[in-house]
Amino acid sequence: QVSLKEASPLLFNTPRGSHFGLCLTLTSLLHSLPPKQQKHTTERTNTQTKEQTNKATSFTPSSLSSPLYKLPKAPPPFIMFGCRKRVAPEVPALQDVPPTKRQRAVEYLGLGPSETDSHTRSSSPSVLLRSDSSGGARPSLSSSALPCCHRGDVPTHMLLSILSPDDPKGSWTAQALEEISAALRMYPFTQHIEKRSAFKRKLYEILPKIIAAAGKEPSLNRACFNLLDEARASGYIATVTDRKVLVEAGAWRPALAVTTGGFWRAALPEIRAASARLYICLAEHVQFYDDFMGKHPEFWDKKVFEQVLAQMPLLIDEFPHDMEAGLWELYTGTIEMILKTIGFFLMFWTNTHNIHSNGFEYNICQLMPLLKSIIQVVTKFDGQFGKEISAKARGGVLEEIVRLCGLLSQYVNYKLEENTGLFQRRSSKDSVDEAMQLVNFLVRVLMLKIPTCVSKADSAAPGSGAMPADERQIDSEWIEGLVDALHDSTEQTIVPNQVLADLFRTLVDMPVEEQKYRLESLASLVPSFIANYQEQLKNNFVPPMLQDLKVVLNAVLQDDTSMASELLDEISFFPCLLDFASKRSIVQSVCEHHRMQASSSDPIRLVVPRDNVLDGVCSSLNLQDQQARIEVPVEIEFRSGYADDNGQELVDEGEDQGGLRRQWLDRASRHFIASDLFISPSDDASHLATSSTTGIASQRSARGSIFVPSPESICRCVQDDWEEQFELFGCVLGFAILYKETIPVHFGHNFLRSVFGLKTASEDLLPLLESVDATLHRKLVYILGGDYKMIGDTLADALEQSNLPSNFVINESHCPELVKTAPLKPDGETIDVTEENKEEFVNLLLHRVLISGVAHQVQCFRRGLLRVVPEHIVARIGELMTVKEIQLMVCGIENVDVDDWEKHTQYDNGFTPDHQVVRWFWEVVRDMDQTTRANLLSFTTGSSQVPSGGFRFLQPELFTIQKVAVEDRFPEAHTCANTIDLPLYSSREELERKLLFAIQEAGDAFGRR
Repeated sequence: QVSLKEASPLLFNTPRGSHFGLCLTLTSLLHSLPPKQQKHTTERTNTQTKEQTNKATSFTPSSLSSPLYKLPKAPPPFIMFGCRKRVAPEVPALQDVPPTKRQRAVEYLGLGPSETDSHTRSSSPSVLLRSDSSGGARPSLSSSALPCCHRGDVPTHMLLSILSPDDPKGSWTAQALEEISAALRMYPFTQHIEKRSAFKRKLYEILPKIIAAAGKEPSLNRACFNLLDEARASGYIATVTDRKVLVEAGAWRPALAVTTGGFWRAALPEIRAASARLYICLAEHVQFYDDFMGKHPEFWDKKVFEQVLAQMPLLIDEFPHDMEAGLWELYTGTIEMILKTIGFFLMFWTNTHNIHSNGFEYNICQLMPLLKSIIQVVTKFDGQFGKEISAKARGGVLEEIVRLCGLLSQYVNYKLEENTGLFQRRSSKDSVDEAMQLVNFLVRVLMLKIPTCVSKADSAAPGSGAMPADERQIDSEWIEGLVDALHDSTEQTIVPNQVLADLFRTLVDMPVEEQKYRLESLASLVPSFIANYQEQLKNNFVPPMLQDLKVVLNAVLQDDTSMASELLDEISFFPCLLDFASKRSIVQSVCEHHRMQASSSDPIRLVVPRDNVLDGVCSSLNLQDQQARIEVPVEIEFRSGYADDNGQELVDEGEDQGGLRRQWLDRASRHFIASDLFISPSDDASHLATSSTTGIASQRSARGSIFVPSPESICRCVQDDWEEQFELFGCVLGFAILYKETIPVHFGHNFLRSVFGLKTASEDLLPLLESVDATLHRKLVYILGGDYKMIGDTLADALEQSNLPSNFVINESHCPELVKTAPLKPDGETIDVTEENKEEFVNLLLHRVLISGVAHQVQCFRRGLLRVVPEHIVARIGELMTVKEIQLMVCGIENVDVDDWEKHTQYDNGFTPDHQVVRWFWEVVRDMDQTTRANLLSFTTGSSQVPSGGFRFLQPELFTIQKVAVEDRFPEAHTCANTIDLPLYSSREELERKLLFAIQEAGDAFGRR
């Protein structure tokens, strides 16, 4: 705060930028006068200033001692690429100065009240007068003033006069250029645009001349660069035309001159960063606008670009370590422009014409330090503020990174594949280093958590649009192409194992869509990563380095199995990396692909009675032809068993959309295990003293039992076409696998291993027997262990008590009249079992029961399976899954979990989970035993088995309870849609009575009876 009398000597003697308010007040008064008064006042002011300066004293009359208008506090700096760094405080206009202080200023300057009042205008920034070489006075914007935004404005003619050269011959001095820079700084184009247009037009008339003068006179480079930088920061370089003029004039040369040669050591980091900003600002025009491709090779000269590249890290270093979300959003624009400039440089030189004609050659390793620092900055601040800034700003950085990655990948791949011409001059080691660094950079990009796609739920929401995933996602072929080329060129590890492990650890918390995209991009790197731990994986141990990969891999496969086949083939060798759900998804995906290929053919329609679901099926499937395959869809049509008035049998009202086929598979499987072609070892084994079923196979229950084929000798006795029946059962299993259904049969593990081509070692037979026939397993362990000696028994006593033969024969039936004993080895009837040969006896018995005794049955069954499911799919199942997993996939789950059932149920036609009838329904289901629940499940879905993954994997859709606005009807089921129609019963008791009646009496028939 200073009085007016003190102002005159201080105007020229104070440091730069001091007493800005005083300068503004005086010069605003000055500009409000007519030209004659301006000249008179200027001369008078200069005279008084010189006198007071010579006296080296100042005085403050009491009448003028009150302070001037107090300036507001300056706002914080506003930083963004392309905008100025300094924002000066808002300066008050002259009319805002209190009248008393304004009048004192008028009196001091010798102005009459009438003159001031009649010519008063808006205030202007500080304008001082200086004499030019011609002796006349012209206004000059002093560089001591630093405002850039204010309420008032300076007259246009005053600004235009600043743009005249010092020398009448048209030459420029550094001082004149600095004054123009000050004018640009004080009067940005973004304010009073309509008044700045004339000034800007004049400015662009002289800028090419100034740039040309700087090229001839190196001493002007610094001032010329300051002028160009101020023009950029003040908004005077914004349009296409602006940049075109500057590019044609070579505006980048003064910027580079101040950072090279003798200036290099003296140039401050701020100046070097500003030179990079100006180049980047011009780069966008050169590439995108007015078809400048190929017209400015000097702008994209490799040496010029390398100079700019050396300054670019300074722009990243300027980022504060602690910033807020809004500031980070602004800084993303700087990163985008840096990446665009690098991309423009590569695009210019790597197009097909230039790369051959100009012999362009560039080592991209020079870019990597800058790119890595950008990734580090983005990783840090996106992790802090990614969810707080706009999606456009957040994704824009990633889009530019991806575009640059595409250019780099294309260029490096080209150099690796080129074997003639200019690239022969390059060391192959340099190309390999470039490719390896680029692959590692691409992996780092995949670690960024910036979203590249929306989730399925989001994309399905009304009004939501999919994100531009293609612009934000790395093409999987980029990494794949580089990796393939590197495998042929080097044996080095391309990406360190720890880097890949860190990447998969990052992916664990990402949405499954993001995991899938990144895993597909890394498909060519995963096999070699896994191969480092193959010995541990072969022992079914997943090392810690692969734990996160396993989590990501299973999450992706359970959502979508359309991954690279090469990656799946590699993983198939190490099943321990996959969960059961992932293995099942892979198998079902392969089956669906095969099924879709055959869906265009006409289906095979099987018309069967409900009381004999296998009637005529063998001929319909053409099983007589040993080479015939079933490669078309199968549809089922049930004959109802009722006749019309003409005596013709009626057909069920149901139409097969999956539900009838599901029912047929369920009923056909039950038919087979009810026959004598299969036995349940726990009930029917020949080593038991008595058979629980005593030969009545139809009374067997499939629930809770393990079934294996009956010995061949029994099959021959009980059924003439037993081979064809086994083959038909194999077809049934094939249909279940192909259509993702389950059947109510739990096969013995020995049988499934043989069917799917899995070999069993002799030492594994005894443990395998435990899952097939636990009773026989205990007996043989007892015999081998010799525990009978502890109670004083002999081996013969133990064999007799265990109902086992005492010599090397086997009893395969409880009816010796029907089936005779079979020797386990030649002349086995004459060889007694002793302590010395009991181990041989057990091994031969195991092989007979589990392998050789069912070999022919397995062969027939497998032949039927391969008629429906291609052999390569069967082999894939055997590679991926254990026997337990195969059984779980094929047979599903017997026990019905009501909580899981209710959790994965949907409601329709007005029902909700809280509806009273719905609550009664689930109360009734919870009160049922497991058998009744299975019958209800069969009634509503067509199958009594729960899918292996629970009710959420019910096919083709979730279980649905649908409201029927009546009360006097029984519940009805739609098995094709897994839906039950539930009337609005008035009480729980009525609902329970009618539901149980429907299950027990209606069974699986369609239509109302």
